[in-house]
Amino acid sequence: MRIEARLAELGLTLPEPAQPVPGFAASFDWARSRGNRAYVAGHGARGADGMPAGPFGKVPPDVSVEAATEAARQTALAILASLKQELGDLDRIAAW
Repeated sequence: MRIEARLAELGLTLPEPAQPVPGFAASFDWARSRGNRAYVAGHGARGADGMPAGPFGKVPPDVSVEAATEAARQTALAILASLKQELGDLDRIAAW
């Protein structure tokens, strides 16, 4: 099954490409491919618009476990969005 179709079945959507915070210039690529490998860096939770999303802080006391779990899910989706932008199609990802 195609990866994006499976994400849609799960009710998950990929965020827009990363939008850096005003005044911040990333000195790295969010994702880069070399040969048959892809590398990712610098990801955090992003909203649907591509802007950084919280919560920010320690788990607990500053952030609940539930909020941290959702932030981890959003971070994983941000990584997939960067891979899609770099590779063109998530189905190019293969398990070893």
